[in-house]
Order: sequence, then C-alpha cells, then structure tokens
Amino acid sequence: MDLHLIISSGSYLAIFVLMLTNGIANLPSSQLLYLIAGYFIATGNLLFIPTIIIGALGNTIGNIITFLLIRKYEKPLARKLLMLNEETFNKIHSALHTTFTHRGMWWIFLGKLTPSIKAFIPIVAGLASTPIKLTSFIFLSASLLWAILLTSLGFYFGEHVTLQSFTAISLTIGGIIIFVVYKNLKKKGVL
Repeated sequence: MDLHLIISSGSYLAIFVLMLTNGIANLPSSQLLYLIAGYFIATGNLLFIPTIIIGALGNTIGNIITFLLIRKYEKPLARKLLMLNEETFNKIHSALHTTFTHRGMWWIFLGKLTPSIKAFIPIVAGLASTPIKLTSFIFLSASLLWAILLTSLGFYFGEHVTLQSFTAISLTIGGIIIFVVYKNLKKKGVL
C-alpha cells in the first residue's frame, strides 16, 4: 500500500479512512501515516490542524467501533482478536479486571499512547465494560495527542525519520511495557 500516493490523491478523506481502519484493524500503521502526513504538511500539501483533527476523529471512531463490538460479543470475540487459548485468556481477563477496578481509565489513556500496546486498548476497555462516554473521551484525547506528536515529528524531520528507526524505538518501548506487565502478572500468580 503506497500511503504517499493515497494521501496525495485523497487528501483529508484518505487520512480519515486510513485512521478509521487503523482504529478498527490497526492497519495501516498510525505512526507511518502521521509521519507521512507531517511531511505533506511541511511541503504545504496539507494543513496541520485539519490533519490532526481528521486523523484523530477517524482513529477514535474506529476504536469506539471495536470497543462496542467487544462489549456486545465479549469474550468470544476478544479471544479471537487476541488469538489466545481459553485458559490463558481467562487468566489475563481476570488480572485485567482487577487492574481496571483500581486505575483502569489511566491505563487506557497511557496504553493509547504506547506503541505496540495501543492496538489492544479498545479490546481491553470493552472487556472491562468501561463507561462509554468517558472511554470515548479518553480515546479522542489520546488520539489527538498521538496525532500531534507524530505529525510534528514528520513535519520537523520530514524524510529523515525512517520507519525502521521509529519502529525500533516503538518496539523497544512496547517490549519494556509488556515485560513490566508480565512481571506484575507473574508476581500476582496469574501466569
């Protein structure tokens, strides 16, 4: 998929549709999309504020769709999306329920800002049955902040930011967070 071509020919509508699909299916990468959009802003082909708002709205709507589907179909759909066996899924679900009882909304916000983790947050929020209005507000707030940060990187560094370098940093941060969560779950006897 040539995102340069799609964005240059579809402009803001393309950004909205791409971020909508990212919010639902995590494809294409929001990091790559916003970096490219930032470059187009730097060249004068797009405007910063509309790009941020349209991208964040698309991603938020996609996240809300996933969130509502998980709330409706619950564990069977979540298990399929997470590709986990029933025993592992039940252990993780139990641990997440306990975690979300205490500080769940902060975890949703931080998770939406964490590369490699953000794709799973609508699923986790749906399983936890978090309040729809507050969850939607958090999705929008985090999506706006994510869009501003990554589009700014694309704007200021343009073609000097490579997907490989950004992906390496994202995966490292995501890996550290997964390791910390794993250690916490193991300490609680869940795993």
